[in-house]
Amino acid sequence: MNDKIAILADPGRRTVLSCLDDHRGAVDIETLATDVVAAREGTSREAVTEADRDAALVRLHHVDLPKLDEAGFVEFDHEDGMVRRCRSEIATISPVVSD
Repeated sequence: MNDKIAILADPGRRTVLSCLDDHRGAVDIETLATDVVAAREGTSREAVTEADRDAALVRLHHVDLPKLDEAGFVEFDHEDGMVRRCRSEIATISPVVSD
């Protein structure tokens, strides 16, 4: 349980989960990266630059999604780049926490 709490302690990962909550099913990692940057910057998806999206994409692929997947919060398919939010008991805890 402490590992899951530590994973959720990162505000960026909570943003990832919040963005995934906005999708009904699986979403491709590129779309998720754009959503994460827009949420973090408080801007529209259209205002997200390619450079910012690419930086978020690298972090998602190599850091955040593997940790969230291992903890059971998401299912991340590395092969096709699709991400789906899991709905286990612990995963339904609101990812939005005041900092």
